[in-house]
Amino acid sequence: MGSRVMHYCISTLLARELGIDDDQFLLGGIAPDVHKYMNAPKKESHFIILQTDSEFACDYRGFCQKYEHHMKDPFFLGYYYHLISDDIWVKEIYYKKIKWLPQPEKKKAQEQYYRDFRRLNGRLIDHYALVWKPLETEAVRIDEIDYTYLPELIGDLRSDFALKDETKDEALEMLRFDEVIDVLERSVKARLGETD
Repeated sequence: MGSRVMHYCISTLLARELGIDDDQFLLGGIAPDVHKYMNAPKKESHFIILQTDSEFACDYRGFCQKYEHHMKDPFFLGYYYHLISDDIWVKEIYYKKIKWLPQPEKKKAQEQYYRDFRRLNGRLIDHYALVWKPLETEAVRIDEIDYTYLPELIGDLRSDFALKDETKDEALEMLRFDEVIDVLERSVKARLGETD
């Protein structure tokens, strides 16, 4: 699924489009990825459901139903949009490039994929003129994550910004910049209810 910077990028673009001036929206936009710091499976934080024996999706509609009384809260709204963008990313990038590869080719592709995430950070930050905002954690009641781990996620995002120029000029191995931009912008359009 997308990187921290990709999710921050999408949330920032959406906040601009929707006129949301609340950093809790940006925090909600990265929050599902806190599962790594909790040593918890992604399945819960991302509302993952199996569609077939080998295909899955983020059940963002299930999230919306479960938290329907919180959907005006910027944190929950950002979280919801994270799930939508991950669902798009999985279908448009992960399934097409990695999911069906045989081992050990798949393992090598995954390593290239994550190296590309680091290389893309600076390019995306520059392309969208993203600005680091020191996000503050507030207590939030949500079953799928423990908000007390969010400062670690925020710290890593801050590092992504601090190190943005270190690898941005390295060649990408798995991903193409134009296809990443396309998926990010389609994610924003999907959240705004637009179609191509």
